[in-house]
Amino acid sequence: MKFTNIPPFLRAAIKESDFSVVITTGELEPPGPVFVHVNDAFTRMTGYTREELLGATPRILQGPDTDRAVLNRLKSNLHAGDSFEGRAWNYRKDGTPYLVEWTITRLRHDGEGHDYFFSVQQEITDLDPAHHRLEGQTRRLNALLNSTGASHDPITGALNHQHMLLRLQRIIDETAASQSVTGLVSLQFRRLDRIDQAFGVEAVNQLLIDIAKRLGHRLELSESLARSHEYTFAVIVPADADGASDSDHHLMTRARSLVAAVTNEDFEVAGETVRVEVSAGIARAPTDGRHARELALLAEELTVGADNTDADPIHWADHSIKETQRRKIELEGDLQRAVSEKALVLFYQPVIDLQTGEAVGAEALLRWPLPDGEAPIGPNEFVPLAEELGLMDELGGQVFEDACLQLRRWQELPGNAAFWVSVNVAPAQLRDPDLAARFLAITQTISVAPACVKLEITESALESDLFEVTHVINGLVAAGFSLALDDFGTGYSSLSRLIDMPFNLIKVDKSFVSQTPDGRGAGVVACLSQLSHHLNIDALGEGVETAAQEAYLRTFNYRYAQGFYYAKPMSTADFAAWAGWPID
Repeated sequence: MKFTNIPPFLRAAIKESDFSVVITTGELEPPGPVFVHVNDAFTRMTGYTREELLGATPRILQGPDTDRAVLNRLKSNLHAGDSFEGRAWNYRKDGTPYLVEWTITRLRHDGEGHDYFFSVQQEITDLDPAHHRLEGQTRRLNALLNSTGASHDPITGALNHQHMLLRLQRIIDETAASQSVTGLVSLQFRRLDRIDQAFGVEAVNQLLIDIAKRLGHRLELSESLARSHEYTFAVIVPADADGASDSDHHLMTRARSLVAAVTNEDFEVAGETVRVEVSAGIARAPTDGRHARELALLAEELTVGADNTDADPIHWADHSIKETQRRKIELEGDLQRAVSEKALVLFYQPVIDLQTGEAVGAEALLRWPLPDGEAPIGPNEFVPLAEELGLMDELGGQVFEDACLQLRRWQELPGNAAFWVSVNVAPAQLRDPDLAARFLAITQTISVAPACVKLEITESALESDLFEVTHVINGLVAAGFSLALDDFGTGYSSLSRLIDMPFNLIKVDKSFVSQTPDGRGAGVVACLSQLSHHLNIDALGEGVETAAQEAYLRTFNYRYAQGFYYAKPMSTADFAAWAGWPID
């Protein structure tokens, strides 16, 4: 559930609601949850802007009169997997207190692998009938979100995910005083979607029933079987041994027995023999945590990340996974805020014309400046995350507009009228049928020629939705933009696709250029020069770092070169200084 991609009807309902609606991340341990979505009613109630709230913690609303007992009950309920209803005094941005009544329900989206909290709130400082309407609406909301109220999975008869967590938490709490170990073995069954595609959902359901039966036959009296997700089962294993090492041995023995139950003998599906692949993860309380959701997440992450080639399909919980996921959640909030605040900036790397030795253009490269002392976050990390969060339309538009503004400033310098910039276009942007019209409108507003803006497209963008992407690319060319195929040679696009697409420039990847003049990649660089010549397409060598590499490109008639040999990516001021131009 990417809350940047809320379905339009639901987004409209939340936006227009008279009640405050809030969505936060689902982390309960420090630093705690952060806001990822708020509606207008919430900003009016708190006095904070949306930009101030996104990425911030709900603690900004707390003050001296906020009842800690209520907050402790809230945290306890959510840890146990229950919803929460309560009231407390919060504080607006201007410091004035207000009494709020609210409900919180935990939502899990399996595709992302982490939880969110969904909250409906209403100010009741001056109690009126709205309070009663809220109570009714929030109770109906909780009923809807927990409509799977049965304790067992209707297909396999195993516990469902919610009641597995409740039972696991109860066992952990009951054994806390004795420090007894409670284990959770998560079992993920791989590639069952193939069976769904080949034989249909009924065949998959029957296979899941058969798997549950085999696992059930291996259970010991104190153990419980649950179907935690679509193709994942879990077994609660109260350890019946003394000492941590004995407990670990017992848990591993039980995990091996459960795996063997489904791998020692094939299954029959629609008359066909099927071998089931399984990976298992083990998490323990109190060693790995004292909260059921935390243990479930640790165990499940191990099964998701396990490699098919692993010699041992069983893995122990790794706390670094939790830290990695926490870091990703924090990074998501930071990136959303950075895009909203336009905090990302463009650096420029010159493109050299090998016929004249002059800089004739520059590639605009996105950078994320961070406070001193913080490790830099490279575009290889934050650009895919922006695509995942659905931010590329907004971010890509900002990049294109900023690059065009800078291009106009540089073109206004004497002798610079033909200078051009290249801008990277993400695969997600190429699925926007209005992209050409939006880009053209920006160039017209800024007064730069589309021909002076090269749009760089990677081979990977051509690997799916080709008909849709081709339509957008043709629209960009019709609008006057020139196209460059970036990182050429590293993807899987066919030569026929290159011939069919209206590219004006191919950028040969630095992994080949770096092997010139004597490495194996030198032959690739030479062949691609001949190919570009026959297709009447200019060629650019990326990643040039030595004079010998530049000379090799000249030998094979490359038109352009780019790389650290000439300059690293630079800020606009540094670029102007490097080029000998006046600084803006």
